[in-house]
Amino acid sequence: MVSESIVSYLVADHARLHALLDRAMETPDLDPEAFAEFRRGLLRHIAIEERVLLPVVREVRGGIPLDRAHELRIDHAALTSLLVPTPDLALCREILSLLTEHDAKEEGRDGVYEECQRRLSDRDLARLAQRAESFPQVRVARHFDGPNVHRTAKGALASARRMRSPRKVEGR
Repeated sequence: MVSESIVSYLVADHARLHALLDRAMETPDLDPEAFAEFRRGLLRHIAIEERVLLPVVREVRGGIPLDRAHELRIDHAALTSLLVPTPDLALCREILSLLTEHDAKEEGRDGVYEECQRRLSDRDLARLAQRAESFPQVRVARHFDGPNVHRTAKGALASARRMRSPRKVEGR
């Protein structure tokens, strides 16, 4: 996929990830291959946002993160934690509900992606698209079903919200 901007790349990736999750949920027993591909893809997608897009926008803003960056990190942490246990249809529905709300924060009118487009030049957006396209696959651990593993969006979000908010830059 060759994208003109990182935003178009990420929006297309959202659609790809939703299609994979839908495919995983088509069978009563869950399609394990489709879910595994979705899981790898979502972890990579989150890494691209966290390691490529958000740091560049923070740099352009003189070291100040986007106002909603912490909120996105909470969602990312919650989504990541929901990828830990062995999946079933109920867990996939929880992931889908959280992912749908999260994607709207990024893609929606006045969403984070729109703000990124306003702050970055077309050249920067194209350069970041190339970085996103060449971003490596992330390592994926085996599923774990032990204690303190979240299986609901509500529990995962509550746990993620306990993360410390980044300190404000002094004097700003």
